[in-house]
Amino acid sequence: MKIRKCTGLLITGLTCGVLASHSYAHGQNGHRIVGEIGQLNLTPKAKQAVLAITDGVPLARLSTWPDEMRSSGEWDHASPWHYISAETEKDLTGKNRNPRGDILKTLNRMEARLQDPQLSKKERWQSLAFFIHMVGDLHQPLHVGFAEDRGGNKIKVKWFNEDSNLHRVWDSHLIDRQKLSYKEYVEFLPLTTKEKQNWQQGTYLDWAKESLSYRDQVYQFNRVENGIPRLGFDYIYKNRKLSEQRLKQAGIRLAYKLNQIFK
Repeated sequence: MKIRKCTGLLITGLTCGVLASHSYAHGQNGHRIVGEIGQLNLTPKAKQAVLAITDGVPLARLSTWPDEMRSSGEWDHASPWHYISAETEKDLTGKNRNPRGDILKTLNRMEARLQDPQLSKKERWQSLAFFIHMVGDLHQPLHVGFAEDRGGNKIKVKWFNEDSNLHRVWDSHLIDRQKLSYKEYVEFLPLTTKEKQNWQQGTYLDWAKESLSYRDQVYQFNRVENGIPRLGFDYIYKNRKLSEQRLKQAGIRLAYKLNQIFK
């Protein structure tokens, strides 16, 4: 069964169509996995440049900083940077994009900032942190989400009898269910030479279109009781492969972009 539209049973609170900030993105483990894969695939020159910016702090650790700062009033303006709301592909480039910014605008801006020689050291590592983080977010399908349900945040679900929401399932639950540290998870993810070659191409817009193309699968539920999808092993079986593919793609493409920026 597919559920998405505002029904009253599933979506409460904000009016349908409101562009509101999404919940924490891709979870700490998800972002660290992307950062670790990215760092492992940097060229020696790019790795030297990146670690000079971070004073040796690994990308996995830097990757979660934009979420950690969301509780700070100083960064309230950055909430819309983590996602883009789109009903169809046309909305990704249309006139109705959030004037406060979105993930596509942010990635292009951070890439340009990383190449700006006038940037201070603090501004440079902050830009790098946002860049790492947003590449990860872009590959989570619900960060290219429907405005009406805030990228699945307002789709209430039962996750193994625990109250949750669909966005959190994709940010954290599918990943954390493995009970692995981020480094262990990376070791568990096979990456072939062919995959690396195939994924080191495209633009941010291309990758956003990929996420959008997977949304129908994300919203497919086998069991719905009293209007609430009940997600468990069957949902994991259907979606773990996609979740892990997007993590791998994000990590390889993060390295691909950083290798270009610092070549």
